[in-house]
Amino acid sequence: MTKLLAFLAGMSLVLVSVSSAQSTPPLFPQISGWKLTVDEIVYTPNNLWDVIDGAADLFLEYDFVDLHIARYQQTADLEIKVELYRHKSAVDAFGMYSQERYPDYHFIDLGTQGYVEKGVLNFLCGEYYVKISTVQSEKPAQEGLISIAAALEKHLNRVKSWPGLIAAFPSHGKQANTEQYVAKNFLGYSFFSGAFTASYNDSSALKAFIISMESADAARKTIDTYLAPLPKEGISKTEGGRFRVRDPHNGVITFVLKLNILYGVLGAEDTTSETLLTELGQSLAKSQ
Repeated sequence: MTKLLAFLAGMSLVLVSVSSAQSTPPLFPQISGWKLTVDEIVYTPNNLWDVIDGAADLFLEYDFVDLHIARYQQTADLEIKVELYRHKSAVDAFGMYSQERYPDYHFIDLGTQGYVEKGVLNFLCGEYYVKISTVQSEKPAQEGLISIAAALEKHLNRVKSWPGLIAAFPSHGKQANTEQYVAKNFLGYSFFSGAFTASYNDSSALKAFIISMESADAARKTIDTYLAPLPKEGISKTEGGRFRVRDPHNGVITFVLKLNILYGVLGAEDTTSETLLTELGQSLAKSQ
């Protein structure tokens, strides 16, 4: 009887597993007029180098989970490739997307944001960074990129939203589509991670940044670690708790530490950077 019960329990687990697998919806939608072929290989952090050797390390910095690839074929001459890069969170997906976009791309309303160029359409969709491409350059190929992207966005059904701290950057003077998320080694320092940045003022090339740390105590220790090896004559503290640092690797940095939030400005040491720092602090205060 004991063996029979064990056998039945094992069969129940198998049936539940099969049922769960069958109930999982497919990642890629069927699209009228296109033949769908899904690659059998699923790429993970262990084998991502096999498909994108040169870029794999950067993807891994943004908590890459897996990559699924499919192809949509309409005619013998028209095939479109779709790559679904899944990350641990929507913030990580945004970070990777932000590293590969440029402000002068042709942006479109797709997912949280997308852009289309000749033979390429990429967009951000929740925890997915979606890349769609074709070697064809004629009008039907470009139209195919857009129609497949629209169907895929609807199929994935993710909320359209930017990471929360993006909204804290003041809009005045901000260069459009320059926001980024740097997961690790911000400014070249291993202790600065999870930094949101945005570029300002074409003429003076200022960059604002925000880092949210796990606690106020951790934030203070991080700043102490940063300041300790710097020349003392290159560090000054002004009113309102502002630090101005001449970083030997990054130039002039003005920043404020408020509880667990570090925010600052890289660039010119003038009233423009001081004004931006003030506006950044005010914007953060409103968002909290």
